[in-house]
Amino acid sequence: MNIRQSVTPVVVSLLVVAMTGPTSAGAPAGAASVRNIALIPVSGIVSVQPESVAFSGQARVLSELVLDTSRFHQRPRVILTIDLSKVSGTGSWTGAKYVAGSHVTSVSKQLVSADTLEITFPFFRSAAKESSPAQSGVASFALSFDLDTGAITGGTATVAAPDFPETLPEIETN
Repeated sequence: MNIRQSVTPVVVSLLVVAMTGPTSAGAPAGAASVRNIALIPVSGIVSVQPESVAFSGQARVLSELVLDTSRFHQRPRVILTIDLSKVSGTGSWTGAKYVAGSHVTSVSKQLVSADTLEITFPFFRSAAKESSPAQSGVASFALSFDLDTGAITGGTATVAAPDFPETLPEIETN
């Protein structure tokens, strides 16, 4: 066997790898991904002190279908990136404007035809963003998906006050 015969398959293999390009960032080797964007209407009231805040707007939700072809029978996953920066609110007592800010959350889930998820988000009084403390709201999303592409085919979102426990239970120590 001469050197030329043993080098040719290696060179051809390297060319094939170079021509196929890199895999999607964040996805495992052997994974393919498809991205889609949906605008989901958001509405609801967050009842907090000193006043309740009525929110409305649109969440920008990026869905990325990830298929891992390196694993046999691996179920498709969808990575959801949720941007609430176009959601704002109005205080019920003062009429003050509130913003959800540039809060972005990413969640990875198995792809199913319909799913729900909740995220906690901070919001601020818009005029005093630097000086006002952040308050918390919960956004609950009901989404439906195209099982072939991972695209969101429909959805709604509501906001409410978080249901945090008032105090932590005491732990007995011996």
